[in-house]
Amino acid sequence: MNKINNLKAVVLDLDGTLLSSNLKVLEETSNTLINLKKNGIKIIIASGRTPQTAIPMTKSIDIKAPMVMANGALIFDPAKNEIIDSITISKETIKYFMNLSKEIKTSLNIYTPSCIYLDEDKIEPYMIDSGDKKENLINIDKLNLDNEIVVKCEFFGKNEGKNPKLKELVNKKSEEVKEDLYITTAHANYLEILNKKVNKFHGIKKVLKYYNIDDDEVLIFGDSHNDIEMLENFPHTVAMENAEPCAKNVAKYTTKSNNEDGIAHFIKNFTNLV
Repeated sequence: MNKINNLKAVVLDLDGTLLSSNLKVLEETSNTLINLKKNGIKIIIASGRTPQTAIPMTKSIDIKAPMVMANGALIFDPAKNEIIDSITISKETIKYFMNLSKEIKTSLNIYTPSCIYLDEDKIEPYMIDSGDKKENLINIDKLNLDNEIVVKCEFFGKNEGKNPKLKELVNKKSEEVKEDLYITTAHANYLEILNKKVNKFHGIKKVLKYYNIDDDEVLIFGDSHNDIEMLENFPHTVAMENAEPCAKNVAKYTTKSNNEDGIAHFIKNFTNLV
């Protein structure tokens, strides 16, 4: 392939893409991205995570550009520590899925910009699986919807995100909700529910508009179902070798895995950025 020219930004998913299986940014990838920043290239994170975990996990590359969080439900400015834009889920919808989780005996996580509400017995497993800190995880019984905005909820448990019966059930049940919803997965353990207006593509477009960057001036990396919209709709998109087939099918290119510095490999070999 010919090298990609005239890039002004690189957009990175976190889990399975920028982060290794140990939830770390590998050294070669970190050094490559730091050099890009020094040369004026914007590094933009686009993740299903919320700021409280995304920022610590990207500390080595010191991200300053607005982050696309919660699959695009939040645009967060880490430099100013403030929310630029948010698309929330209504209280009525959250209450509905909280009742549904009890009915079908499946745990439900509730995401706000600052913390996650979940069942008490799921806090330790969630810490291990996500790398989150215990102070960010609160018993769901303490949730007061009058004092919180919710950007995402997810059914959580072993293989629940990939369980066709669960997804079919939630899709069917969501027809009873007045609000239009977007249901996706980012991991085998999660089935994510967001406002219908939310996806990473739309979130990234907001950040690119902020910087006056065109679609063909950005390079996108991803690996999962919740990356499909951004991998499909930008000209220069890359799926990791470890990516799900649905992501590989829509990405323009592939690279090495997240455990093999796949991002650095592609940037060094197939762009004129370094």
